[in-house]
This record gives sequence, structure tokens and C-alpha cells, in this order.
Amino acid sequence: MKTKFVFLSMAGLLTLPAAADIQINGFANLVGGMTLDDNEVVYDYDSDFNFDPASVFGLQVRGDVSDKLSATAQLVGRGSDDYDASFEWAYMTYAVSNNTSISAGRLRLPLFKYSSSLDVGYSYHWLTPPDSVYGVDFNNIDGVRVDYQNYAGDWEYGVQFTAGHVDEETTIAGRPADLELNNVVAVSVEVTRDWFSARTLLGSGKVTASNEDFEAITGGLEAFSSVVPSAMTLGSNLSVDEDTGTFFEVAIDIDKYDWFIGAEYTNFEVDDAIVAPNEAWYVTAGMRFGKFTPHITYEVEEADIDDRQKYLVGVPSVIDSGDSAIDASWASLYQGAVTAIALQQQDTSAVTLGLRYDVEPGFALKGGVTWYSDELNDDNDATLLRVGLNYTF
Repeated sequence: MKTKFVFLSMAGLLTLPAAADIQINGFANLVGGMTLDDNEVVYDYDSDFNFDPASVFGLQVRGDVSDKLSATAQLVGRGSDDYDASFEWAYMTYAVSNNTSISAGRLRLPLFKYSSSLDVGYSYHWLTPPDSVYGVDFNNIDGVRVDYQNYAGDWEYGVQFTAGHVDEETTIAGRPADLELNNVVAVSVEVTRDWFSARTLLGSGKVTASNEDFEAITGGLEAFSSVVPSAMTLGSNLSVDEDTGTFFEVAIDIDKYDWFIGAEYTNFEVDDAIVAPNEAWYVTAGMRFGKFTPHITYEVEEADIDDRQKYLVGVPSVIDSGDSAIDASWASLYQGAVTAIALQQQDTSAVTLGLRYDVEPGFALKGGVTWYSDELNDDNDATLLRVGLNYTF
């Protein structure tokens, strides 16, 4: 039913007035990979060669209703979702002037430098962008975006203002969870001059995330408030319920065509919640030799739980209420809280060597090897080999 609805909706877009200018574009990222050892799993790849984790096929339809009004829809099927087609973009855009436009509907949330072309693998040199930075659980937003572009001397600059809400899935305490971001507001600025470009974004919103297992821990802790007074505060501190989250990003690129170097940094924090502050960054560089582009990328992701462990200060790990069942229940809840906090910690890095070969305009072949390291658990270290093709039309 989902796929049927999508194609019916796409057909609706194609029934714009006959005078409308319809543009249809498509892209394909067929990416296969495998790890080198039976016990290695990284980025959803294991030792069995698999195309599903990163393969994406998409179709974008744009209809110009008038000189100022247009409609855009993007239909995407991902291997990670069994290639079930769904609308990831569906919005209307009104050109207020030559410099300003307003878009409303389901939009790409401009968190990163490559957000707008994230699914179009042909637009960048990697097989997939660095997971440490780009591996977030949400990329689209239901809301409004205002774009302004202009020139100042030799500089070209653009400003985006985005507002809306997000409903997606994430993980909390190591298990799938529902994620809601309400009252999202983000402002980004990008400047370009010749071979240099820089970009930054600051965003905030109210974050809510929960699943049954985590609610059992926080709800159970709060239920013990009459026996353990500090339990109510602990449960409240751990819960993610309309807590303020902030996101910051900055990116710099130097592209002299024969060679390029770029870096991007992100920071994500949620106040008064179990979610540990997350920092991620990468540095990438490459050279172009005709149709060949060899490149190297180093990336890091870290999440520090020290501030979250402070929630446990003053909370007893065991109690003696005189009822063994109550005491055992408390010990289990406390250990659940300790484990949930511990699961937030992260300290990983990866080095990727890759090669891009441009067969012809709109068609590129790529390959790469990634050495992934987990500083907290050596058992998670892995070597990943991937090959793929990117196509656009």
C-alpha cells in the first residue's frame, strides 16, 4: 500500500497544468561491500558481500507552475529499507525575488555541507559521506525554509532559515526508539569565493525520545521516590521529554581542482537528558588526475558520559527496605540506569582510502577501504571493503 500511495502521489504531481514545465531527474547509488573477518560488523556490513546498507535509487520531479511557483517531490528507495519507495521531499517553492525564495512541505534539513545532495553519490568523491558526521537519524523536516542568495564583491553568500518538526526513529539505551523534534529552528550561512568555501549552521529544538524498555527504567525509578527520594530526580534527568537540543556545524573547503582539502565539524547536545554530548569531525583530501580522483579521509566521533554519570551521585546502588523483593527491584533499576548511561559513550575513528573514476558525465565508478577503530572495545574494530557506481540523469 505504501508504494502504491507513493506512485499515486507522484502521478498527482505530473498532472500539473499543461503549461507547467515538468523536469524529471534520477540518480542511483549501487554500493556493495563486506568486512574482512567473520566477526567484523561495521556500518551494517558484515563478512557477506551485501548491496543493501548504502544502495539508494531516487527520482525527482519538479513542476514550474508559474514563473514564481514550483512543486518538487523526491521519491527514494533504500536498500536498508528493502527498497520500499517513499517520499523524502515534497514541497512547494515561491520565488519572492531573484534573491529570496520560500519553500514549505517536507524538506531536506540543511544540517551539513552535503545535505542537499546527500543521496546523490555522484556529487561527492566518497562512496558515502563520513558516517561519524553524516550518520544521524534524521535528515528531513516538515516545515518552512527561507533561502537568500546574493553577492558582496567577489564573494557569493547564502543564508537559510529553517523551521518545523521532525518525526523519525532513533536508538536509546541501545534499542529502537521514537524520536520527535519540535519547534526546530536552524540558521545556516555559506560563503564562496573562487576556490574557497565555508559554511556554518546553528539549530535548536525540543527533543523527545522513548521506547518501552527505557520508559520502564525511568518510570520505575520515579515510582521509587517514596523509598529513595533521589530516584525521582534521577528518572527525570534520564528521560528525554521536550528537552532542549542544540546542533552546531562548521565546514571549510579548498578546491584548486587539481587537488582539494576539506573538513567538517559537528556538535550535538541535549540538556538535562541521558543523551551524551556528541562531537564528530572529518578531514578529507584528494587529487584529480584526469578521470581519476584518489582521496583519503580521517574521521572521529566522540560522546562523553561524565556529565551524565553525575546524575548517579547521591543515588544509592542498593537499599535495605526490609522487603527483599523491593530491594532486588531497586538494584535492577539502578543497574539499568548505569547501563543506559554507559551505552551513550562513544570513541571511534576511521581512515578511508578511496578512488573515483569518472567514466562519463553523470556516471562514476568508486572503490574504497575503511579501517574502523573503536577505542572503547577492540572487538568492534573492522576493515571494510566497498565498491560501487553512481549514476545521474
